[in-house]
This record gives sequence, structure tokens and C-alpha cells, in this order.
Amino acid sequence: MIKLVDLTYYAHRDYTHTAQVRENHAPALAFAPYLIHKIDFCFVKHAAFEEHVVMDGVPYHFFKGRNRFWSITLKTHQYIKKLKPDVVLVQGFIFPLQVIFLRLFCGKGFKIMIQHHGGLPFGGIKGWLQKIACSFADAFIFTAAGNAAIWKRKNIIKQDASVFELLEASTNFKRQDKQISKTRTQMAGETNILWVGRLNANKDPIAVLLGFMQYLKIKPEAKLYMIYQSEDMINDIMALFASSKLLANAVVLVGRVANHELPYWYSAADFYISGSHKEGSGYALLEAMACGCVPLITDIPPYQKITGNGRCGFLYPRGDANALARLLYTVNNADQKKLSDDTLIHFHQHLSFKNIADDLVGICEQVMTPIQASTLE
Repeated sequence: MIKLVDLTYYAHRDYTHTAQVRENHAPALAFAPYLIHKIDFCFVKHAAFEEHVVMDGVPYHFFKGRNRFWSITLKTHQYIKKLKPDVVLVQGFIFPLQVIFLRLFCGKGFKIMIQHHGGLPFGGIKGWLQKIACSFADAFIFTAAGNAAIWKRKNIIKQDASVFELLEASTNFKRQDKQISKTRTQMAGETNILWVGRLNANKDPIAVLLGFMQYLKIKPEAKLYMIYQSEDMINDIMALFASSKLLANAVVLVGRVANHELPYWYSAADFYISGSHKEGSGYALLEAMACGCVPLITDIPPYQKITGNGRCGFLYPRGDANALARLLYTVNNADQKKLSDDTLIHFHQHLSFKNIADDLVGICEQVMTPIQASTLE
């Protein structure tokens, strides 16, 4: 049985007990119980405390850590060396010095995989260290292989590197009764569209609003509800509202919503909309699809991956408000119940925690194949 260590160098120093990790990081951890009896698996994490505990049948090993680029956690590496893993899955590219030390201190008896979480390559000496760290890795994991392109262009990852696709996370959200959800959220549009994301340039709310404004010319009874936490571009949005009374009356700026209330918003809405220019994954998209909310999203690599290249949901070029408007015209007369049901089926068939676990096992088996082949010889 393959022995896999899932290693996170980033330290959540504000956590005081292990249960906080499970509570706050469930979308990225809940796949682990599905690995039981398939591979020998454990988490190694960093926080402000040290503890070894089993949660949901999965071992967690916590070590004290500091989020300093140049720091080395010796005790962690001593423990990993003692575990004698077959594969170490390092979460993130942001601590290359640690990865270099992992290989030099623990030896070459195991494979190193590095999983991407949305960051971009460093420049200068940090970028040079990333290149060295990646030269010690045997494989790389991205939500979508397309996200590896910039790492290859910067020569951080070799052109012929082994790149695998794997979701960063999933969700336990479930579709709620639509009418109850509409009453609870007070959604009142003839067609209800939901935005969940920051109001910043990468999320591009202006392009979304401009596309929606065109749609209102044929569907003035439609409503766009915007849930957000940061307000970077709120002044730009208010200026746009000032220029169009029709738009201002059709958009509801909801603001913050408690996490446990989000399933009702996704279930009440007909469509989930996004204008993202780049993403490491797509947490809100996954939550929406788990509730049967049909995606209207940009054609960036992770969204292509999550929707099966648009087989479930609708894609448009990022930043193109006119293309979004045409897409909205297209779905205007669609069978929304069928689209919702198809979205839910796609989620359960391809995007669940079990899917992540099964895919991870398959990746480990592929990465280990050369070692097994050489042993047989």
C-alpha cells in the first residue's frame, strides 16, 4: 500500500486547537476519509501548537511553524524521515527553501509532488529557489493543466514535467427547496442570477454588470444579487448605477452572508455568474454547482476543468461583456430545471470529495510506477 504524507508548510498561528483546522478547512480536508483502506495516508501541518491526533479516522501531525520564507522546520523533517513515505504531497509553491531541505535532509527514497493553490511564480532570488525546488519534485498538481502554463513559461517547471489535474477542494453544500430558498433570501426576479466573490479587478464585476445591463433590455424583470466581502470597486459600481437607473433597480448589493446561509442563496438562484480573469480553483463555483445553480462563467482553465469544458454550464471569454450578454440571451428561454438537474448530476459524478480521493490515489499510482517497474526488473 502506498504511503502518502500530505504536507503543508504554511502555519495557521491563530489556531489554538486541532478542531479549528477541521472546521475552517473542511472543503480541502473532507476527501481524506475516502482514502482509508486505499492508501496509508496522513496530514503533516503547521500551527502555533504541536499535537498528534486522529480525526475522522485520519492521522494529523501538527508542528509549530513560522511563516517566514527563509525559515526551516527541522523537527517536521525529522518526523517525515521517520515515517518513510513513498510520496510527499507539498501544498503550495510558496516555501521552496523548505522543499529543497525536504529532499536534501530526507533523501531520495520518496517522490515529491507539489500542489498549486493559485499563486504566481516569484521573481528574483525567490523565483530562482522555486526553480531549484521544482527540480527536486517528481510531479505537479494543478486544478487544471492550463494553470501550469505560466510556471513553464517562467522556466520554474520544466516543459516536460509531469503535471496532473486534481481539485483543490469540494463542498458538502446541498440543494435546498427552491421556493423556501427564494422566500428565505427574498429573491424576487423572474430570472435570478447570483454573484459570489470579491469586488476586485480580477473578479471583474464591471464586465458582469455591463453584460447584465444589456440583458435587461430583453429581460427587465431579471435580478442580479451580489454577495461579497471586499469592496475594492464599490465606487466604480455605484458610478455605473448612477448612469443606469434600469441597472441600479435590477441589482441587489447583498454584501456579506454567513456561510451556512449560502446554500439557500445558491438554491434560490437560477444562475451563478462569474467574471474571473484567473483562479487557482473555484470554491464558489463548486458550491453553486453542488446546489444545482447553473454556471455562467469565464473560460479560464479551472472553470473549464470543473464544468467539463462547458458540458455543464456556460463559458464566455473573460472581460467580454458583449459575449456575456449574448450568453444571457441564449439561456433566457432554456429549461432551467433540466439545466439545474444536469448541474447537480455533474457535481456528484465528477466533483465530490470521493472523486478527489479516487483521483489522488490514481495520481500516486502513476507517480510510483517507475519505482515499481524498476523493482520488478
